[in-house]
Amino acid sequence: MPNPTKIPKTLLTVNRVRDFNISDQGACLNIQRNTFPASQSSTDFAREIRKSNSIYLVAYFEHCSDQIDRTIKLNDYLCQCKTNTKNVSGFIGGWNVADEIQIVDFIVDEPFRGRGIGQLLLTSLIEVACSVKSKLITLEVRASNKPAINLYSRFGFKICGRRKNYYVNKTEDALLMNLEIN
Repeated sequence: MPNPTKIPKTLLTVNRVRDFNISDQGACLNIQRNTFPASQSSTDFAREIRKSNSIYLVAYFEHCSDQIDRTIKLNDYLCQCKTNTKNVSGFIGGWNVADEIQIVDFIVDEPFRGRGIGQLLLTSLIEVACSVKSKLITLEVRASNKPAINLYSRFGFKICGRRKNYYVNKTEDALLMNLEIN
């Protein structure tokens, strides 16, 4: 169940992205489980980051706990140093195959949504795609996930297909989206 604590936007202004470390696995699994509590499976991040074609990035806040209000400290969201996994607010992962990247994981933790973290992660992945000379980025998104679809559309992703009854007990479609990179 997602934590109902609302974190004031003014407190968390310094967002960064870095490569996923094995020490991020627990934080990212918690984010994944909180986002999809009914899911029977979760990502094996340790296996994913060992793959030569994997690209995984995490977003984090550079904030020390002494600067965060008591409510947030009690809920253990942020802590002492910028590389501590308790500061992880989201992640994105993909596979680099030939000249394409397929996004396979992309979640911003619920209390941190609406703060530009998704944009930051997606921008960072696009920069990686350009640096490895990818020509296309692909993804699947729930047809009902309007915030994600809007984000992808703002970045130039186009709907290029649909997988009928793809998600959860075969009751929800997946939209296929692509971004061509020049």
